[in-house]
Amino acid sequence: MSAVNQRIPNFLGGVSQQPDKIKFPGQLRVCDNAVPDITFGLKKRPPAEFVGTLTNANTSGHWYEILRDGDEKYIVQITPSLTGSMPIRVWDLADGTEKSLTNSSGDSLFSYLAGATAPYAVTTIQDYTLIANPNKTVGTTGQTFTAINNGDYSYARLDTVAYNTEYILYSGTAPTPNTFFRVTSVKVDVLGLVNKITVTNEGANYTSDPTVTISGGGGSGATAVAERDKNDEKVVRITVTNPGSGYTSAPTVTISNANSGSNHATATAEISNGPTWNGGDVDQSKSGTLTWSFSGGDAVDDTGAKVGGTNITENIEGSLQVNGNSYVVSNSENFEPATSSDPNNFLGFTQNYNIRYTATVTLKDGGLIKTTNQSTAEGMFIDVTIEGIDYRVSVEAVEPVTTYQEVSGIGYFKSPKNPDNGTLSMATILNGLKSSVNSNLANVTAEVVGSGLYMHGSAADGVNFLGGAVNENMSVIGQKAQDISKLPSMNKDGYVAQISNAADLDTDDYYVKFEANNGASGAGSYNECVRPHNFDGSGNDDMVLGLDPATMPHALINNRNGTFTFTKLDEASKGTTENYWKNREVGDDTSNPFPTFVGSTIQEMFFHRNRLGFVSGEQIVMSQPGQYFNLFIVSAITTSDDNPIDITVSDIKPAFINHILPIQKGMMMFSDNGQFLLFTESDIFSPKTVRLKKLSSYECDATIQPVDLGTSVLFTSNVSAYARAFEATILDQSTPPNILEQTRVVPEFLPKDITKATNSTSIGITTYGKKGDTAVYHYKYYNAGDKREQSAWYTWTLTGTMQHMLYTGGSFFTVTLHDNSYKLCRYEYVADADNTRSYVLGTGTVGSPLTTSRQFEAHLDNMTIATNVAGSAQTTTAPEKTVLRIPYVPANTTNLVMVGLSGNDSDGNSIAGTVRQADAVGSVTISGVVHGTVTFNNINLSSSAKIAVGYKYTSIIELPTYYFNVGNNAYDTEGELRISGITFELGVGGPMEFHLTSPFEYVDASGNVTKDIDDYVQFESGMFTNSSVFDKPPADLARRVRVPIQRKNEKYTLQIQVPDPFSTAIISGSWDGNYSNKRHVRR
Repeated sequence: MSAVNQRIPNFLGGVSQQPDKIKFPGQLRVCDNAVPDITFGLKKRPPAEFVGTLTNANTSGHWYEILRDGDEKYIVQITPSLTGSMPIRVWDLADGTEKSLTNSSGDSLFSYLAGATAPYAVTTIQDYTLIANPNKTVGTTGQTFTAINNGDYSYARLDTVAYNTEYILYSGTAPTPNTFFRVTSVKVDVLGLVNKITVTNEGANYTSDPTVTISGGGGSGATAVAERDKNDEKVVRITVTNPGSGYTSAPTVTISNANSGSNHATATAEISNGPTWNGGDVDQSKSGTLTWSFSGGDAVDDTGAKVGGTNITENIEGSLQVNGNSYVVSNSENFEPATSSDPNNFLGFTQNYNIRYTATVTLKDGGLIKTTNQSTAEGMFIDVTIEGIDYRVSVEAVEPVTTYQEVSGIGYFKSPKNPDNGTLSMATILNGLKSSVNSNLANVTAEVVGSGLYMHGSAADGVNFLGGAVNENMSVIGQKAQDISKLPSMNKDGYVAQISNAADLDTDDYYVKFEANNGASGAGSYNECVRPHNFDGSGNDDMVLGLDPATMPHALINNRNGTFTFTKLDEASKGTTENYWKNREVGDDTSNPFPTFVGSTIQEMFFHRNRLGFVSGEQIVMSQPGQYFNLFIVSAITTSDDNPIDITVSDIKPAFINHILPIQKGMMMFSDNGQFLLFTESDIFSPKTVRLKKLSSYECDATIQPVDLGTSVLFTSNVSAYARAFEATILDQSTPPNILEQTRVVPEFLPKDITKATNSTSIGITTYGKKGDTAVYHYKYYNAGDKREQSAWYTWTLTGTMQHMLYTGGSFFTVTLHDNSYKLCRYEYVADADNTRSYVLGTGTVGSPLTTSRQFEAHLDNMTIATNVAGSAQTTTAPEKTVLRIPYVPANTTNLVMVGLSGNDSDGNSIAGTVRQADAVGSVTISGVVHGTVTFNNINLSSSAKIAVGYKYTSIIELPTYYFNVGNNAYDTEGELRISGITFELGVGGPMEFHLTSPFEYVDASGNVTKDIDDYVQFESGMFTNSSVFDKPPADLARRVRVPIQRKNEKYTLQIQVPDPFSTAIISGSWDGNYSNKRHVRR
C-alpha cells in the first residue's frame, strides 16, 4: 500500500444525498446550524438575537412584512377569526413593539377580512399596504352618474335662418301635415253703389228738368239729375250724381211728373257689379289706393275671411287702386236765344261729363287659407273702403299647399315670408319655437340656450325636426350624435351626448359632457365622460360607475407617526389623498368594461413597471401607470399607453395563476402546470405592446411563492414525496428558459408540506420552512459571472417553532413560538463593529496594510443582553449568585446559558468568555412591565458586566466517506484505502467536538449490541496555543486541528459538533493514509 494525501479544498458544498462515492469534494452528509460562507468558510450559524416579544400574536394568523425603507420595517399578522375584535397586529421589526392601529370605520370594517381560507394577498406601495381577501368576491358599486333632467333632454340647434320657412319640432311619430290653400288670384267688385240709371220711358211734356228720387234697395244717399230734350220736352237721360252706399239691390227711381199730360218718364237703377262704377263727381275725389290684407286692418272688414268667428287666412295681401276717368255722358244743344229751336239760331253743343271709376286689385301674397275645404277657401273675401266707397276683394282661385300649421301636438314657428312681413332673426325664431313647444309639445319644456333650444322632459329625448327644403334648417341632438362637431358650441351645463362614430358599432362610441363656463348654460366646452346610467330614461339600467370599495382590497396605512390605520379605499375616506378606487370617468360597459376580476376573487397582488397588478384565476389585471387605484381606460376616444392591462393566461390545461414574480425580463407567472412570461419588446409596457408567452410546463407548488435570485427564478414543486426546487434562467423572450433542478442532489431534503419561502439576493440565500416546525432549509448560491460557484443546501434547527421568516437589510428574521410566547429574532451574517452584543477577537495583520479586529457575537438563540446584573456574595445559608434581568420570561433552564462579554466578577477577574448554565428562572414586574429573571449560582458578577443570555444550539457537520482521487475527479471506489487522519484548517478557532463513530455493529447471543470499534470524541477548546486560561473567548483567527482516524474509509463516520456559544469556521481539510488499488478481501 502507498502512503497518500489528498486535499479537501473547502466544505462549502452543502448537503448532498447522493452516494458518497459520487459526491463532489466539499459536499456533506449533514450540515445543520452552519453557514457555508465562501469568504470565511463553513461557520457556525449566526445567533438568534432577541428583538422583542410579539404581544397578541397567535398561531392561526397569516404573517406578512412591510419593508418601507431602511428606517421603517414592520411585521404584520392578520387573523381571519378575529375580525370581530382586532384581526390586524403590527409590530416594529426594529424592536418588536406593537404599533397602534385604528379602524377608520369601526370594527365593522374588519368584516372584509372575514372568511379567508387562504393567505391574504398583500403588497405595499409606499405608505399603503394593500390587503385582498382571497375569498371576497369583487363587486360593483351602486353609485351611478346621473344625467341632468333624468337624461330626458335634447338640443335643437338653429342652423339656417330663412324667410318663409316652417320650423317644426315634434316628439315620437312624425306628424301628418295639413293640406291648406294658397290664393293664386283675386277679383274686386264695387259694393252697394248706384252705378247707373237707365231711362226706360222718356215721357213727354217736360218743360223743365224733372226731379229724380232714388229710394229702397237697402242703401241710401244716391242722387241723380234728369236731363230733357228741350225741343221734344222728353227726359233723355239721368245722371247719377252720388252713388250712395249700402245698396244690396237695385233701388227704385222716381221721376217727378211732367208739367202736363200723363206720359211720365220712368227709369231703372243698377247697383255696382264688377270693378267699375260711375260717379257723379267731376273732380275724381273717389280715386285712391289701399294696401289690403285678409287678416284685417284699417278700412278692411274681414268678416268674409272668417269661419266660426275666426279669421282662417294668413298673409293674403295685396293692393287696390281706384282710378277715375271722365267721359262724355251727353251733348246739349245751345241756341240763341236759348228758347229758340231754330237751326239757324244753333250755336253748338255743350258736352256733359261724368267720371267712371275703375278698381284694379293686385295680389301681392297668396298667403294661406287654413282650411282643408277648397270651396270654403274659394269663398273667402274681404270688404275694403276707399274714399267712402266699399269694394269687395274676393278669392278667385286657389292651389293646395302642404303645411304643418294647425297640426296639434307640435312646436311650430314660421318665419316671415319676406322682410316686409316682419323682422327675421335667430332670437325671433327660437323664442317663437320655445313658446310653441312649451304650449303644445306634451312633456317637453324648452329654453333658449345659445343658438338653439335646450329641451327637457319625459318626451324630450325623442324630439325631431321638420322644415326647410330638406329638413336641414335645424339639427336636433338628443343623447346621440354622429360626430362631436355636430354638437352646439353653447349648451346647458351637464348635457351629455353619446358620440357614435360608426352607426353599426358600439365599441367606438364615447360620451361627452358639456361644462358651461358659468356653471349654468351658454359658452363652455365638452369633456369626455362616462355614460349616464339613466340614459335610457328609466334610470334602472345597470350602468354603474365603478368597483365596490367594500369588496376591493383595503389598505393598512402607515401614518408615519408610529400608528397605522386600516381603511376602505373609497372617496369618502380618502382624506387629502387620491388613494381610493376610482370610478369610470369615460366610456361605457362596452368601451370601458370593468376589470375581468369583477364577479371573482383576487388571489394575488403585485407591483410592476409602475402599475399595480391583480391575479384572479386566469386573469391578470394591471392599473394605469402611476395611477394605482384606477383600473379603467384613460379615454374611449383614443387608445392610450396609459390604459390598464387586462389579459387572459390561456393554455391547454387550466392556467389559474397562483404566483406572480416581477423580474428584469418581464413578469413571470406560475400556474399549477406551467410558467408564463408577460413582457414587452418595447420600452413602453402597455396594452398595445404587452406579450404573453408560455415558458415551460413544470408543476409548481400553489402555496410557495417563487423567489427572484437576481438573474434567475427559483420555484418549487410538491408533486413527489418531497418538494423539489427548480431554477429557471430566462436569457431573452425568444429563447426557451434554461431550467435546472437544484434539489437533484437532495431529492429527499425539502419536506413536501413546506409553507414559506423567503430569500435575499444580496446574501445569496433562499430559505424554506414549515410553520410550526423547528427546521428551516437553506439554499445558498454564489455566481461568478455566468458560472455558479456555489450551490449548497443546509438546515438550521431553531429554538422554538417557526411561525414566520423574512430577509431584509442583509439579516434573517424569524418569528418563533417558544415558551408560549412569540419571539422576534434577528440573525446577522456579519456582526456590526459597534454591536453591544459582540466581543472582539484578535488583532493582527491580514495582508498589509489591512488589519483586522473582528467582532463576534455570542452564539445563542433568543440572545439578549441582561438589562440588570445583580450579584450577591456567599452567605452562611446560600452560595454567591448573580440574578440577570432579561426582556422575556424563560419557561425553564434547559440550554439556557450566559456568556460573559466584558466586565469583571466581584473579585475583579474578567468574565469575558465565561459560560454558565442557568440554575433558576423567574419573573419580575417593574412599572407594569413583566421581565424575566435568570439566576446563576456560584458566580458574583459586577453590575457593570455585559452579559449575553440565551439558548445554546449545536452546529452539526457530518463528513462523507472519502475515496482516492485518481485524477480528473475520478475516484477509485474498489481499491483499499485506510485513513490515518484528517487535518482541518480552521478560521476562527472556537471550541468544537469531533465525533468518530462506527456504522457497523453486531449482536451477540445474549442480545448485546457491540460496535466493532468504540466511539471516540476529540475536544478542541479553541484557546491560544500553550494557554491554560479557560473561560475566555476563543482567540485564534486561524489554526489547524488534526483528528486521528486509523480506520478504513468506509468503516467510520466523522461528525463535527459545535455546541459552545462561540463562532467557529472550517476552511479546508486534507486526509492522509494508505491506498492500494487492489482490494484485500478477508476470508
